[in-house]
This record gives sequence, C-alpha cells and structure tokens, in this order.
Amino acid sequence: MSNAPDYTITANPHAFMHCGPVTHEGIDDKRDLTIITSANNSIIHSKSGNKNERIQGFSAEVVAINGDPSQHGGVGKAIIARSGDIVLNAENGDVYINARNIFFNASGESGQGNIMSKCNGFYQVTTGNEYRLAAARMCIVSEGNMNFVGDMMLAGNFNKGSAVSSAGFLKSILSGNWASLITAISQTCK
Repeated sequence: MSNAPDYTITANPHAFMHCGPVTHEGIDDKRDLTIITSANNSIIHSKSGNKNERIQGFSAEVVAINGDPSQHGGVGKAIIARSGDIVLNAENGDVYINARNIFFNASGESGQGNIMSKCNGFYQVTTGNEYRLAAARMCIVSEGNMNFVGDMMLAGNFNKGSAVSSAGFLKSILSGNWASLITAISQTCK
C-alpha cells in the first residue's frame, strides 16, 4: 500500500476518527487508524499490525445469529493465534464457560501437550453421571488425608510407599511454583 496522507475522517463531540499518527509535534506514533468515542472507548490500529481496544463499560459480541443450532460441529466463532499465547484474565471477576459440551485438547509434542490447573481454594468436580479418569500411569499425591466415601473396588496390586510430606507439595501449589511442584510429583511418583 502506498503511503497515504494523514487524514481526519471526523472530529466531533461524539467521536474522533483519524488515519495516521495523532501526535501534534510531527512525531510518528506508528498509528494507522485511531477511533475514540465520547465515552473514551478507543480502537487503535498500529503500523506493527497490533490492535488495541479499550472499552470503558460492558462489551458484548453475538455471532451466528442465523445459524442452525441443530447442526453439530458448525463453527460460530473462532479465535486463532498463529503464534503466541491467548490469555483470559478477569482481574476482579470470574470466568464462566457454558456450553452443551466442553472439550479441552492439548496437542503439543516433545514433552508438551499438558493440561495444568491450580487454585488456592477448593478444586471441585461434580457430575450427575459417571466420573472417569484414564491414564497410562496415574499418581495422586496428598500431604494430608485422602477420604473415599462410598463403595470402592480395587483391581490389581496395592503397594504401600513412603510418606510425601517432604515433597513440599502443598507449598508448591499455593506459591504457583510449577517447576518444583512437577519435580516433587515426579520424584514422589517414581
């Protein structure tokens, strides 16, 4: 694209829309397009390809309005990062995910492909049906008691190992120190 001249599309009490840098000293602030509303909402497109959007209040997006809800597997919204991470951060709120079904898939290779979760309160999983866990090898570590309520069936051998209090398991979880936590679990689960 050839270098187009800077141009202000509108500048009124409701909105400001400008193509090009917005500094008045002749300094290029590397902006391609700036939109600012009277509520101080803004969208900034930069020459680097970055986009910054700031919304002062609630923001909603509704997609696939004319879609067919009976069609399974139809994509209504896709967020794809060709490189880098995707971060959801509710600094002073909660994150809710609600769907007919929820699938998590980690497909990394060479030691990747992990799903990790942590919390400093309860970790609760509730189901109205069967709860299944399957793994090539499983290790459950607890510094305190493990309580099982209900009938329990055990198939295979049962071996008693050493205590794991020296692993510092709980301390690693609460501090978010994943490296020492993984090391402690791997050492304990040998």
